[in-house]
Amino acid sequence: PVATLHRCDGDGKNVRMISANIEHDNTPWVLPDGRVLFMRWEYVDRNQFAFHHLWTINPDGTGQMVFYGNQFDGTVMLDAKPIPGGNLVVASISPGHGVPEHMGSITIIDPSLGPDESKAARQVSQGKRLFRDPYPINENCFLVADKAGLWVMDGHGNVEIIYEAKAGLPGLDCHEP
Repeated sequence: PVATLHRCDGDGKNVRMISANIEHDNTPWVLPDGRVLFMRWEYVDRNQFAFHHLWTINPDGTGQMVFYGNQFDGTVMLDAKPIPGGNLVVASISPGHGVPEHMGSITIIDPSLGPDESKAARQVSQGKRLFRDPYPINENCFLVADKAGLWVMDGHGNVEIIYEAKAGLPGLDCHEP
């Protein structure tokens, strides 16, 4: 199935599609200026497995444009959210065509450097350990998840567990701290 972005009234009525991608538009989050930030699976005139980057759209479906990374192949940028108090965004950057459960490197993106500047992305998580669902408290504190549980991560990638998943429950991973 293909995911596209929709909006509705607070009571769930008047559902209206706002994106019309032939592939996936995933993990939307509202930016402080009201635009919706999301991952777009983009492959018009390019490799369908290589381009999964951040885009924005107005809540009424107008003004769709690239936010960051559309010139970089080989990653999937997921679960992006604005960091309170500025214009930075945190995302999970999943390697290759993406790994299951949106696992990736927790990365801060500075859009003021431009949508195609590789230096605008700074990996926070360290080594090859992957996390998912980053939730920013501020630029130096994030809640993140993995199979083992929920973690607090500082701006240098140091982590401390705040909830440990119960062993012996196959298929029940932690998500969305």
